[in-house]
Amino acid sequence: MKKACLIFCIFYILHAPFSILHGNSQVDSVQTRKHSPKTASWLALIPGAGQIYNKKYWKLPIVYGGLGATGYLIYHFQHETSVYRKEIVARLNKDTVNFNPIFSNKQMEDLRTSRDVSRRNMEICVAASAIVYALSILDACVDAHLFYYDISENLTMGIRPKINYNPISRTATPNMTLVLKF
Repeated sequence: MKKACLIFCIFYILHAPFSILHGNSQVDSVQTRKHSPKTASWLALIPGAGQIYNKKYWKLPIVYGGLGATGYLIYHFQHETSVYRKEIVARLNKDTVNFNPIFSNKQMEDLRTSRDVSRRNMEICVAASAIVYALSILDACVDAHLFYYDISENLTMGIRPKINYNPISRTATPNMTLVLKF
């Protein structure tokens, strides 16, 4: 341990004059933290944490609303599928105790079709939930990349008319110019 400290001190003493000669100044003791897209993406694995890291609090209701709505629809369609499945099993087993009076006038094919539609809707909602979750992670990553992007009034772009005059042929031609203001 003492050898490592001694080597570090010798290196520092020998290196300091060269860094001064080459204009390399020492780094301030206070380091500024960069806004990391990688950190935002990892935090976004917890829904809404990436948006909080990016200080975009207004996006939280969108993320939780999307996940909550799709979660509720998954539950609803799974419950419907389960009810239809129980009725089909009760009819196949001729179990009169578990017959549901709501389905007394429905045929077996209608019950199977309704079960399949409910299952399909549930699967669509699972996919929609995964898409909302992936979009929240993508949003956090893109927002972190654009965290320091300047959106002030000083950045403008405009198209203005311009007339180019050719002194040799003595003709004027109308043109459009693209004006960028930084």
